[in-house]
Amino acid sequence: MLLLFCFFFIRYHFCMEKQKSMSVYRYAILWAVLIGNIIGPIDGSMINVVLPTLSDAFSVPMSVVQWVPVVNLTVVSATMLLFGKIGDAVGYRKPFLWGLWLFCAASFMAGFAPSITLLIILRALQGLGASMIMSVVFAIITAVFSPDELGRAMGINIFTVSLGLVIGPLLAGLLTNYLSWRWVFFVDGIVALIGIFLTAKYIPNFKGTVAKVDYLGAALFFLFSSTLLLFVSLFSTHGFSPFNQALLTVSVLALILFIYLEQVNPHALVNLKLFRNRSFSFGLIASFFTFVSQFMMTFVLPFHLQRLLGYPPHISGLIVTVFPLMSMFSSLLSQFVNAKVSDNILCFISSVISALGIVALAFSGSDSSFLLVTFALVIYGFGTGLFQSINSKSVMVTLPDRYLGIGSAMLSMIRNMGMALGVAFGSLTLYSFVPHTILGQSTFSISDGLLFLRGLRYTYLLSAGASVLAALSSLLATSEAVE
Repeated sequence: MLLLFCFFFIRYHFCMEKQKSMSVYRYAILWAVLIGNIIGPIDGSMINVVLPTLSDAFSVPMSVVQWVPVVNLTVVSATMLLFGKIGDAVGYRKPFLWGLWLFCAASFMAGFAPSITLLIILRALQGLGASMIMSVVFAIITAVFSPDELGRAMGINIFTVSLGLVIGPLLAGLLTNYLSWRWVFFVDGIVALIGIFLTAKYIPNFKGTVAKVDYLGAALFFLFSSTLLLFVSLFSTHGFSPFNQALLTVSVLALILFIYLEQVNPHALVNLKLFRNRSFSFGLIASFFTFVSQFMMTFVLPFHLQRLLGYPPHISGLIVTVFPLMSMFSSLLSQFVNAKVSDNILCFISSVISALGIVALAFSGSDSSFLLVTFALVIYGFGTGLFQSINSKSVMVTLPDRYLGIGSAMLSMIRNMGMALGVAFGSLTLYSFVPHTILGQSTFSISDGLLFLRGLRYTYLLSAGASVLAALSSLLATSEAVE
């Protein structure tokens, strides 16, 4: 169903360009990129739905299960800049294809994992593959399409990502309910195989433009980001323990040394002059807060639906698809609205809309109706779909060709950093307001349910606050080209 839907959607755009053979070729490349790029949203949305199931299957608490998504996002965030730079050096096709092969192998092995420990290790390998894929997606699209067509291509990309977010929860719910949670990972592997075939057939060998790769800078950034994310993830259960203090110290020192070396290294991993461009820098900040907000919300939402409201996994998965369905619609609408409204104002408005949707979730009760939760997710989905395609375009369009790989990697990295921190902050907030003994239960008494609802409410409100910060950051972004 996924492939047929995507096929006819892209074929529509083929017909729109049938008089221009080069345009048809560009959309063939886009088709191949989108199948590879849809792996991330399908995988992430499926994992969120099966977290309660994994907790029960391996008899482990939420504090352990949270590492299934967190370790994946940590590896992605920590290595993406390196692979973006490698894409600039050797061409974008190679890391994209390498990532698909690694993700495919790790996915099938994860499906057979006998323990939660091995599953978490294999999720790290999946993250390494996903990092290779995602680091060059925006670079390939930006390299292939002209500035006039780029907004449309980015809109199609966000549409496809939203489609993955729709299909993922539905598949996860059905597979978990009628087969096994293991099939979630087998589906990951099958989609990766399809991506490998299409990449080999359509995506050309882009010529590299960078002579050297700053591996020392990449190692320092890996050390900074991984220790920071580990610190935040462990804080909910360990607080400021000596080990956590050491993690935070290492993270800060690694960041200081990274910034210093990037200023003096002629082959720096990141050209810090890029951040003088307000459209680029504040666009990245807005994207970061948007994904912190989204993943705080999506991390606790399945527990809200399944453990508080009592919905089974397949119904929970169906409800979760509401917001990406609306994102699909609004991502296509964004190009028409953007013709009348500037990028930064549209991103501001859409972030405010998203915040309102999350606030509606925060004030839903333990007896909330299906329609109330659905209405809140519709509002949120409409806002986030408007935001993402316009934000992607405004960040990438000002970059010259030689910075497309690293720019694409930074955009994807900052989003994944937001995802990982969103999951960690969601877990931290719940553990701060709800006793550990209650979080370990699969069903709640009335009093325990009220305590759990309080934790959910605070988590949702913090998520809405992150969307407000995204709105304010968007206001500060202005379009200007980077030399």
